[in-house]
Amino acid sequence: MERAYSRTRILVTLGIILTLIMADHLRSPTFAFNSGQGNVETALMQRDETACAPCGAPCPSTRD
Repeated sequence: MERAYSRTRILVTLGIILTLIMADHLRSPTFAFNSGQGNVETALMQRDETACAPCGAPCPSTRD
């Protein structure tokens, strides 16, 4: 009996679908906004360079 689907055809189809989804995702305005390319200030751009923590939190000694 002959198989209805071949493994190669299924993998190629899934690869094409994944490529289309990724292309749509990378071109979306939401992705551009979240990666800092949406012409807005993001939290990563607003970090305080004098902060102790990498997230921009102030040092305990400078808190009021």
